[in-house]
Amino acid sequence: MFSCRAAWQRCGPLARRAAYRLPRDAVQQRQMSSVPGGPGVENIVYSLLCGGALVASVSYTYSTLSSDHSRFNERVEEIKARPKAEWVPKPWPPKSQDEEEV
Repeated sequence: MFSCRAAWQRCGPLARRAAYRLPRDAVQQRQMSSVPGGPGVENIVYSLLCGGALVASVSYTYSTLSSDHSRFNERVEEIKARPKAEWVPKPWPPKSQDEEEV
């Protein structure tokens, strides 16, 4: 126990100084762009492309859904307008093929 405490007292300050200095030295500094507005222009172009794609997809979805809705209503009206024949049940028991031929 005493040896661990003595080692910590001797090496602790050195370890603390190394730990504080390590993140600043190990992390590379980012180089500044030599072209004014270089990376920012790319971000604007990407955001415009993504925004345009979003607007196009929303407008396509809206037009598709609205046309499908009107087409659906037209088809339902057409089906309701068809003449309906009265339902007649089949005779029971069914006749065999031999009896039908005679």
